[in-house]
Amino acid sequence: MRPSQALYSALAPAYREHFEVAHRRAYDALAWKRVRCMLPERGPVIDAGCGVGRWVPRLLGLGYEVIGIEQAPGMIDQARRAGYGPGFTLIEGSMETAGLPDASAGLVLALGSLQYTADPAATLRRLAGWVRPGGTVVVLVDSLVALVIELLRDGRTEEAVERLRTRVGCWTVAGHDAEMHLLDAARLRQAFEGAGLRDVEVVGLLSTAAPLGCERLNERLAQDWDGHLELERELSAHPVLADVGKQLLATGRKT
Repeated sequence: MRPSQALYSALAPAYREHFEVAHRRAYDALAWKRVRCMLPERGPVIDAGCGVGRWVPRLLGLGYEVIGIEQAPGMIDQARRAGYGPGFTLIEGSMETAGLPDASAGLVLALGSLQYTADPAATLRRLAGWVRPGGTVVVLVDSLVALVIELLRDGRTEEAVERLRTRVGCWTVAGHDAEMHLLDAARLRQAFEGAGLRDVEVVGLLSTAAPLGCERLNERLAQDWDGHLELERELSAHPVLADVGKQLLATGRKT
């Protein structure tokens, strides 16, 4: 697996603008709506792979102490420059090695980061260990099935078959590339249950992205943002469509 630190460091100075593209704002909004329903009575909230800290102000604004974990130097620099204040603690390093007390957090987030670890299932067990009983783990990853559909739609048949066979994806930006594990709903659910989490739910976010393509999806979002998000929420309510979502959002509770 080619590491992701160089790619994310290159993205860091404009990372917030990167999420101003309509379809990224859309899955951000869909994810936040679900996460907000799972916020604990008290923190801290651990943001594993926090990047520049895009979600930190939302959590601080609701009164939570936030512990961010980040290993890409460029992202660390931007997070420090942001000056989030005393409610935010940044741990420089990998979620695979970070030393945090067991059963100490009310919520652990790993949004777009778990898939870059060497062994996602083993890392998920670490994340679950940080949550106290009654707390929740939330993970967002790229969907294997949705990517394969996108590649087939675009006529990239050989790559589609290769991604399906290896279950490894590659993201290239600004001359840098990084490999990631590609997961499906069944394997994600299995990993959550293997980590001792219960009430596991896996939903797909942006179920229309694979059939429409990003260009047409962004056009529809521009035409009717609220209406299209409502459609996405309706589609995400049907478990059979989970793998079609561009992103998979998985949640599980510590008993």
